[in-house]
Amino acid sequence: MDITKRVAREFLGFTMDRQLADFFGVSKAAVSKWPENQGMPEVRQWQLRALRPDVFGAPPTGHRQEVSDAA
Repeated sequence: MDITKRVAREFLGFTMDRQLADFFGVSKAAVSKWPENQGMPEVRQWQLRALRPDVFGAPPTGHRQEVSDAA
């Protein structure tokens, strides 16, 4: 599921792009380029899930199955 800028602001209790920019440590100009109703950049969605798993769910983990030589 893509997290939109509008949803992120709402769930984080923010009302302005400046707050979202501060949360991510980016400029307000960068955030203002993100469309309101389309998914934010993927790296920012991962950040949201990592920083606020209670709100956005934990990021998926890549489980690698190790192969043993002793079979």
